[in-house]
Amino acid sequence: MKILTVLTGFAAISIALLAQADGVSVNPGQWEMTSTITMSMMPQPQTNTVTECIREPELDPEDFNMDENNPCDIADVSVNDDTASWSINCPSQGGRPAMNGKWEFTSSGDSISGSGSMSADFGGQKMNLGMTWTGKRVGDCE
Repeated sequence: MKILTVLTGFAAISIALLAQADGVSVNPGQWEMTSTITMSMMPQPQTNTVTECIREPELDPEDFNMDENNPCDIADVSVNDDTASWSINCPSQGGRPAMNGKWEFTSSGDSISGSGSMSADFGGQKMNLGMTWTGKRVGDCE
């Protein structure tokens, strides 16, 4: 399911993209991220684990995007101490329905956790998606 691939990628990209501006502090290094997606169109939750190198000491939702070729709008960004939240709106494009959602993550420096939800309308059938993720620093980047 292509949408699942895009959304799973979004979880990894969300955590791996790095900020140029003020964001939530993280300790740079190799990170193991696990995300679990539940979707109204899937019978069971899907869990995925990836390893990413984070090189900068901050993460900022302003830089999060699902797809460089089909950018989504990031809005309502709030960064308070160790927590960031934002909304995301992705326009309909190339047969993909418009999607919108809200996301949040919290960092303690060597660990991170977050959650979010997205919704879309597939020809009159509403799809809801929920995602949670956790991550931990597992060492230095290779």
